[in-house]
Amino acid sequence: MTPWLPAVVARVVLLAGTASLMGCGSSSDGTPPTDAAPPVAPDPSTFDCTSLPRLPERVASTPIACETDPSCRTRLVAAHRGAGGPMGRLAPEDTLAGYRAAIVLGADFAETDPRPTADGVLVNVHDTTVDRTTNGSGEVSQMTLAEVQALTVDADKYPGDFRCERIPTLREVLETCRERIHVLVDANKTDRVDLLVGDIVAADAVEWAIFDTSSIDKIQQALAIEPSLHVMFRVDSVDKVDAGLAALADHPPVVIEVNGGNLKTIAQAIHERGHRVLTDVFGQDFAVSMSDDLSLYEQPYSQGADIAQTDRPELVLRWLGRR
Repeated sequence: MTPWLPAVVARVVLLAGTASLMGCGSSSDGTPPTDAAPPVAPDPSTFDCTSLPRLPERVASTPIACETDPSCRTRLVAAHRGAGGPMGRLAPEDTLAGYRAAIVLGADFAETDPRPTADGVLVNVHDTTVDRTTNGSGEVSQMTLAEVQALTVDADKYPGDFRCERIPTLREVLETCRERIHVLVDANKTDRVDLLVGDIVAADAVEWAIFDTSSIDKIQQALAIEPSLHVMFRVDSVDKVDAGLAALADHPPVVIEVNGGNLKTIAQAIHERGHRVLTDVFGQDFAVSMSDDLSLYEQPYSQGADIAQTDRPELVLRWLGRR
């Protein structure tokens, strides 16, 4: 968990309690909702194993160009670890089913967690080990692709049929998402920039992938391999915003992610420099799960976020009036 997240959760939970006591809850335009309960999830058969081999069509209402346009100020949604994530309710995290679910929902972006196996293949798994998310155990870096994909993904808590799901390769994720949803390719879990860019190119997903990292050096390495990549970097201060933009003056980012507790100030600075902001809303995800008050998702947007990265994309999309 991000070190500052407990404090954010505490603040959001306090807001949730206050909203509950005041009978708070409205749509994003201030109109009282006709149904304050959390939205019903899409039918699992639209994205689970029974949906195959057909892949879902893109249903996101946002123009495709907006998603990689730094000047676009439409409120957007990024599905964390597919439509999975620790608090997700739809599909196992980081699986192809999770990405199909994000497409079915109409999310704008889906985040990934690639790391290499012992035989040099990037697989999509958040942890350094397979212990938490599968029936196996061991370090991903010490296992071959065949050993990783022989494991069964833990899916008992999810409605639907996920028996076909295995830990996918990054290339499989990109091929699933291409022309359907933009993919945030998290480059923080490996130094093998060559493998990351290689998979993006091999999947014919250069226009649909965003190279995402806190390391400006990795971005520069990636651009040296494929100059047309979309990129984003992460900051926790205005100084880092300026340093990153100066380093990437010839190839500006399509998104800047803000971490830490000073969203409003940093987001204002990013907007003043002609760029836009992504931030995690996991604190809101937790608070909404306790209060059913979707209006809590307004807070990060009102503080300057343009893109909310969430474990519960179905809820954020409902708040935005897109479901």
